[in-house]
Amino acid sequence: MALKIKIPNLDGLEEHFHSLYTQQSDGSYLLTGVEGMKTQTDLDVLTTSLAKERKDHKATKDKYAVLGDKDPVDILSQLDRVSELEAAASGKIDETRINEMVEGRLRTKLAPVERERDQLKTQLEAAQTQVNDFSAREKRRTIHDKVREAAIASKMMPEAYDDVLMYADAMMDLTEDGRVVTKDQVGVTPGLDPTVWLTEMQQKKRYWWPGSQSGNSFGSDGVGNLGGENPWSATGWNLTKQAEVHSQDPKRADQMARSAGTTVGGMKPVNKAA
Repeated sequence: MALKIKIPNLDGLEEHFHSLYTQQSDGSYLLTGVEGMKTQTDLDVLTTSLAKERKDHKATKDKYAVLGDKDPVDILSQLDRVSELEAAASGKIDETRINEMVEGRLRTKLAPVERERDQLKTQLEAAQTQVNDFSAREKRRTIHDKVREAAIASKMMPEAYDDVLMYADAMMDLTEDGRVVTKDQVGVTPGLDPTVWLTEMQQKKRYWWPGSQSGNSFGSDGVGNLGGENPWSATGWNLTKQAEVHSQDPKRADQMARSAGTTVGGMKPVNKAA
């Protein structure tokens, strides 16, 4: 069965495809679980941008139609010589006038070069802006993909995805080596990957998960799908799970221990709520 980008409900859709869809505000479901897929919104934005570019091009062409077949560069060169021609027409060619004529000719020669320089500078700035915009969009997409992947693995409720992605925009960053981790000074332990970050956020945002899966009822089915209490935390201290996580992913074990306020092999942290 071919998957549709947007469907009114999940009726008739095989259950193992349900996680690929996200419910929208109008009650419909949008296919969001396929990395790199362009949505109708993306196509609409591109169409609007192309239409604006064509409109702006036509307006510019109409504005300069009065020049006919004349080359704008030739017109500007003639205007650049006005001061020189006025000096010659005055009939008073003295030392001062000669200097003025020389300076005028220099300005005439330099003017096209300066205009070309300014045009190239403007083009470079526009290109840099486009690169920065693209980089920002790509960075946000990468962060969202990793956080959404971790959210699905943690069995988070689909209706909480928009909320968790909003928090991810504020708390997560993309490092130079391509890792998605938490930022410094944003209210959570810095340097956590999305999976460990969600484990820490469970203590603050329990409503992101179904009521039957809150607290210690999560369990763990591997490093890629951690849930419930952090085994390094005061309330979830579990040496067996600590060893399991550390054997599979030492870096993530270090993150979870730091998130709980201790270290791998360190002392059990004090329960601050006690």
